[in-house]
Amino acid sequence: MARRGENIHKRKDGRWEARIIERYSNGKSKYRSVYGKTYTEVKAKREEALAKLSQKPVPSAKKLASFDFIASDWLQSVRNTVKESTYTRYHRTVHIYLLPKLRNIQLIKLSSDDINRLSMEFLQSGGKHDQGLASKTVADMVSVLKLILRHGAKQGYACPDISSIDSPKKKTPKIKTLHSGEMQRLEQRLWDSDDTTSLGILFSLYTGVRIGELCGLRWEDIDLVNGIVKISRTVERIADMNPTAKHKTRVVISTPKTENGQREIPLPKALIRYLEKKRMRGQDYLVTGNSHHSEPHTLYIRYKRYLKRNGFDSYTFHALRHTFATRCMEAGFDAKSLSEILGHSDVATTLRCYVHPSMEKKRQQMELIIPEGIYGQNSGCKKDFYI
Repeated sequence: MARRGENIHKRKDGRWEARIIERYSNGKSKYRSVYGKTYTEVKAKREEALAKLSQKPVPSAKKLASFDFIASDWLQSVRNTVKESTYTRYHRTVHIYLLPKLRNIQLIKLSSDDINRLSMEFLQSGGKHDQGLASKTVADMVSVLKLILRHGAKQGYACPDISSIDSPKKKTPKIKTLHSGEMQRLEQRLWDSDDTTSLGILFSLYTGVRIGELCGLRWEDIDLVNGIVKISRTVERIADMNPTAKHKTRVVISTPKTENGQREIPLPKALIRYLEKKRMRGQDYLVTGNSHHSEPHTLYIRYKRYLKRNGFDSYTFHALRHTFATRCMEAGFDAKSLSEILGHSDVATTLRCYVHPSMEKKRQQMELIIPEGIYGQNSGCKKDFYI
């Protein structure tokens, strides 16, 4: 039963509800509710909320806009603040996935439930031939959508609450790293090789650099006197958004993936001696041996052919980076040093994604908990007794 004049009543679920009216400068009003377990509690909450309303200016109604307007405005606002490759990904996500579904929808009519249903639709049938999209693709799409809505809200437009939008959990693919026997065999073959592809593979195996960073590496970036390599550029192929372009993609050279990606890596002494024998002109690229850079896809093909030609199992190029990280931790690296060498923003990323202890290493760690030879000492246990 409602208390007269107070807009307070008891709900069927046993809670008390008090309604509060917010009035806008354009004459419109909006109701909202506060809840409590007792009449006294909800009344106190209502009085507190009314006191806060009386202390702040009367808000005006939020501006209305369609999704395509806000999305275009957001793309324009970030164009000169992010890397070209990042902007290209944003642009493709908006135009390939989001606009076909949300183009003319008024943001005020778009709810977080609508977006969650759209996300599920993409997971189930959002790709070609109604195949579901990968969870990472959908998660990235949702991230872009949240950025657009956050931008719209800052500009004063009515937007759904992004805190209620669910992002699909990304399924991190398991990277197969080289086991110790395969690793030793590959190392020996690489040391004995004399081509630039072998040099690139060996360099990545001992520094953990990404394939794009390796393609962008020049001899002038390598200080053999002090034993340091400077990572300051990366090569990648991105979509060409120029409508008059002959090709759909083009190669760009830019700064590494993140700010932490620009880094200096100390080189092992054995690698320094090896590089001294291979030294070329400063402007020459490491993996081509001339003034023309390779691109990641071309180097990847050369790498896969090298493995097949020499009888090795199939590994992704990124497996070299994972193998490097795992070997470093097993050799006793501290996590912070390894994280900086890999160019990560935090140690957690390094440990979560790039370290894959071998069964042999796990067994060695397990042996640390019980000193060898303790079994049977002063215990009276029989030798054939198993715990």
